[in-house]
Amino acid sequence: MSISVGGLVSGMDTDKIISQLQELQKKPITKLQTQEAAYQVKLSAYSSLKGSLNDLKNAAKNLDSVSDITSFSATSSNTSLLTASAEKTAVAGSYSVTVNSLATAQKLTSTGFTESEAVGKGTIHLTFGSNDPVDIAVNSGSTISDIATAINKADTGIYASVINDGTKSYLTLTGKQTGSANVIKLTVTEDGTDTANLPVGVPSADEDTTGLSRLVYDAGGAKNLTQLQGAANADISVDGVTHISRASNTISDVINGVTLKLKEADTSKTVTVEVERSDDLLTTRLNAFLDAYNGLMNSLDSLQSYDKETKETGTLFGDSTTRRIQSEVRNLFTNSVSGLSADSDTLTELGVSTNDDGDLELDSTVFSAKLKDNFDNVVKFFTKTDTGAKGFAVRMASSMETMVGTKGLLATRTDGIQNSIDDIDDQVTRLNDRLSVSETRLRTQFSALEVLLGQYQNTSSSLTSNLDALANGWGTGN
Repeated sequence: MSISVGGLVSGMDTDKIISQLQELQKKPITKLQTQEAAYQVKLSAYSSLKGSLNDLKNAAKNLDSVSDITSFSATSSNTSLLTASAEKTAVAGSYSVTVNSLATAQKLTSTGFTESEAVGKGTIHLTFGSNDPVDIAVNSGSTISDIATAINKADTGIYASVINDGTKSYLTLTGKQTGSANVIKLTVTEDGTDTANLPVGVPSADEDTTGLSRLVYDAGGAKNLTQLQGAANADISVDGVTHISRASNTISDVINGVTLKLKEADTSKTVTVEVERSDDLLTTRLNAFLDAYNGLMNSLDSLQSYDKETKETGTLFGDSTTRRIQSEVRNLFTNSVSGLSADSDTLTELGVSTNDDGDLELDSTVFSAKLKDNFDNVVKFFTKTDTGAKGFAVRMASSMETMVGTKGLLATRTDGIQNSIDDIDDQVTRLNDRLSVSETRLRTQFSALEVLLGQYQNTSSSLTSNLDALANGWGTGN
C-alpha cells in the first residue's frame, strides 16, 4: 500500500481536497444505489405477494377434485364388539356385521424348569408362519431365560417370555401375528443329533431327557410344548354372507372403503355399521380457502395503501401489476359456474358473504343446507372440468398457477425489476472503476504540483542568495 503525504511544500491538505473531489464524483453512484434499494424493496414485496398467491392456489387445489373434498364417517352400534372407520372410497349405507370369532396368535408354553437349570447345548430352529427359519445357538449352561432373551433379540416373529410360579419357570412363546397360517414350529439339534421329528415320549438313543428336546413343537410331529392358544383367523358375517375369514382382527377389504376393528366375538349379536357422507372435510377446506383469499386481499390492500394524513404510501402504491392481480382475483370470485342450478352456481348462493371487516366468511348453516339438498351439485360447483364450464376451484387454481408461473404476470414484473437491479450493479461497478482511476490521476497531479513548487522554491532561494551576495559586494566596494 502506497503512503501519500500531501502539501509538504504547498501547505495544502491534498488528501482532503482529493476526498472532497471524490465525494462529488460519488453522487451518481449514491443515486444509483438508492434506486437499487427501492427496487429491492419492491422485489421483496412481490415475493411476499407471490407467497400469498401460492397459498390461494394450494387452497384451491385442495377443493378441485371430488376425492379431495368427499369424505365419509362410519359408526358402530356396539363398539365393545367392533369399531369402524371410513375412507374417501366408501359408499354410504348400512351394514349388519356379526363377529363369530376373533383372529388369534398361537401361544405355547414349556414344562417347568428350575431357575438355574441348564437346558442343554445345541441349536434351536425356529420357524414362524412363512418366515425363513431362524437358528438360536444354545450354549452349555444356558437357562430358559437366556433362550428367551436370544429369541427376542433375533428376528423370529415370536415373543418369548418366562413365567415363574414361585417354584418353577416356564418358557412361553407367542406369535407376533394372528391368523391360522402363522404357526410356530420349533425343532432342535442337540449335541449334533436332529430331534426335529421325534414322536412325543420316544427320545433318540443318545437324547438327554433334560435337554433341548423338551422345547420341540411341530404340528406335524413331536409336541413337547403345550399349546395354550391356537393360531386362528377371524370369522365374521356381513349382510347374510357368512364365514368371511381374515388373518387379522383389522379388516379393510370386506366393506368397500371401510375398516373394521374386531374387539370381541358374540354370535348372538349383530352390529350395525352406518356409513355416512361427512361434510366436515369440504367445509374445513372451503374455510381455509376463504382465509387464503382474505390474506391475499389484505396483503394487496396494504401494499397499495395511501394515508392521506401522513402521505405515506404502500410499497407497491400505484403499481399497475398489483392492481391487475387484485382485479382478476376479485372477478374470479364473483363469476358463476355455468351448467348448475341458479341456487348453487356462485359462492354467494352457497353462503359466502362479506363481514364488517371486509373479509369473506362462510355461513355454515346455509352451506350445510345446500350440501344436504344437493351435495353432488355443490361438489360440481368446485370440481367441474367441462370445457368452457370449469368448476370454481378448478378455474381458480389454474388462474393462480398462471399468475405465479415462470411466464406469468408476476414473473414478468419481477424479472424486469431484477434486470434493472443487474443493470444498476453494472453501472456502479463501472463508476467505481472510474473513481479509482480518477483518484490515482489526482494524486499523481498533486504530487507533480508539489515537486514543481519545490523546484520553484529552490530556484527562488538560490536567486535570493545570489542577490544578497551582490548587494553585500556593492556595499563593501563603496
